[in-house]
Amino acid sequence: MRPGHQYTAHRVVRGLVMAMLLGMVTGCATTTSLPPPERLEHFDAPPERVMQATMASLAERGFVILYGDHALGELRASYAARPEWRVEAHVAAEQRGSELRLRGWRGEAALGVGEFDRLATSIAERLGEGPLSGSGVVTP
Repeated sequence: MRPGHQYTAHRVVRGLVMAMLLGMVTGCATTTSLPPPERLEHFDAPPERVMQATMASLAERGFVILYGDHALGELRASYAARPEWRVEAHVAAEQRGSELRLRGWRGEAALGVGEFDRLATSIAERLGEGPLSGSGVVTP
């Protein structure tokens, strides 16, 4: 074996390892996570009432309100589970009533819009706009 041959092979292997590491780091850095889908709900109630109903419904389910700004209509809440659940809500005034946008994560995975069915129903019921709130409900 030639004396310089072993040195060259070592450089090639080291170069390949460095290239693999660089590729892995670059792959992680360029991977963009898509924002989670948003659940949109429309209510006849004013934004302040929708915000209060949203906070109460989240708290009732064991969420801790981390941030709430009534003037901006922004709300962030967390549920201590493994993995952690995080919910963001945004309430905006509409021509007639309010629009509520919900989105969330379970760990790093985005929650689908269907994950908010019970929460949205609870908020609507608190506002008197839910399926069980109407006068057309027939009781046995």
